[in-house]
Amino acid sequence: MALVCGHDAPVHGVPLCEHIRNATADPIDHYLHYTGRGTERQRLCGACRGEAPTAVTAAVCEDCFDATEGSSLGVVGCPQTSDAGRPVGGIVRNTPLPDEAGTVVDMAPVADGFVLLADDGRVLRWNTETGTCTEAARTTVTVPDDAEAWCDRQQALRLHASRDGGFAAVVIDYGRTGEVVDMTTGAVTLRLENDGYHSATVPFSLAFTEHAGRTVLLHRSQWCVIEATDPATGVRLARIPADDPASAWSGHFHGALHPSPAGTRIASDAWVWHPVGRTVAWNLDQWLTDGDDAWNRDIGWSALPDCAYHWDRPVVWLDEDRLVLGGLGDDDDELVAGARVFDLTRRGPGGTAEAIEPVEIATFGGPQGRFFTADGLLFSSSEDGLEIWDPATGARLGTLPGFRPTHHDTLRGELVELSAVGLRRWRTPTGPQAVAPS
Repeated sequence: MALVCGHDAPVHGVPLCEHIRNATADPIDHYLHYTGRGTERQRLCGACRGEAPTAVTAAVCEDCFDATEGSSLGVVGCPQTSDAGRPVGGIVRNTPLPDEAGTVVDMAPVADGFVLLADDGRVLRWNTETGTCTEAARTTVTVPDDAEAWCDRQQALRLHASRDGGFAAVVIDYGRTGEVVDMTTGAVTLRLENDGYHSATVPFSLAFTEHAGRTVLLHRSQWCVIEATDPATGVRLARIPADDPASAWSGHFHGALHPSPAGTRIASDAWVWHPVGRTVAWNLDQWLTDGDDAWNRDIGWSALPDCAYHWDRPVVWLDEDRLVLGGLGDDDDELVAGARVFDLTRRGPGGTAEAIEPVEIATFGGPQGRFFTADGLLFSSSEDGLEIWDPATGARLGTLPGFRPTHHDTLRGELVELSAVGLRRWRTPTGPQAVAPS
């Protein structure tokens, strides 16, 4: 049966109001209207915007849809949020920072407690069981006095640490330098430099992981290159090859790195020209096992859907195969709060052996801010507080108003908020039925 545009072809894009469909001159600029029924949306012209709840729209074919492509004027309405809220169990515990730490600018959970970064450059080991806090190293990394923010992205110090607490890294997010320190000797084992090419657009690409029984440092050495390095010696173990226009993995300005929970995959919150945000993922275990040669074969490269002018977004793994992206929409002018869940083991229609387009298995509105996951649940931390979501159904299971976690302590199963006076800690539940208190 022919579509309203008169063509017997598959539906493409979102439904359009009659004024957009029938424009005979230049395309009409549009509003993206969320109807409030799930994530259903449609495009409306300015005249139909005022009648959004009752506006009549219809779908068209790909050629006709592309011919109507005007500029976005913004978003009307919002996606439906399914609320199955129940009381949330557990309490938020307050743990004061040790007096000797002074002002703490960042922290990282490790096996015996936390590593703290003080504003005077001290890197401290804080054992929360014994209460001891000792200086392990001092960093020389500082934000340059003349640092300029790019699109409100302020350069700031960021602390990373290996799970066993053996190594820490201090870097400048949206900057170009950092260093790795040995937490036993206090020595700097590696100076970090990411070449500075558009580095102001992304957090410093760095993560610790474990492979074959040892700690491995992953970091961006050039705009398009991630290296795996032995943090004790600085010896390079593997690297992404330099930019190659013929390869699916080329041309990406790598951003924040997100290893999967067991370290079998890794995601980079990257962007590419013009620019568009494009989160990519690949097989981390294969790369670290085979080294540079892994890039001569299928390394499980996955390129998730683009979002024009938007990256540096919430990215989190549900497990080894499912990845969650924050934000609904494919343009920053039309982005709304929500979550998209992808299965990296399943190829979408545009997938090839070299570049998988993962299947989107769930999409729902509501989550915003920082994302965390534990035991199959999604947690979002925004200005209003913590919200708990079931990613299978998109239902909001509960809230903790006023609790805004900044870190996830996976070793102790806690979400942690670093405040000026201490840590606020809440133990994550173990499944949807555990949200209600026992």
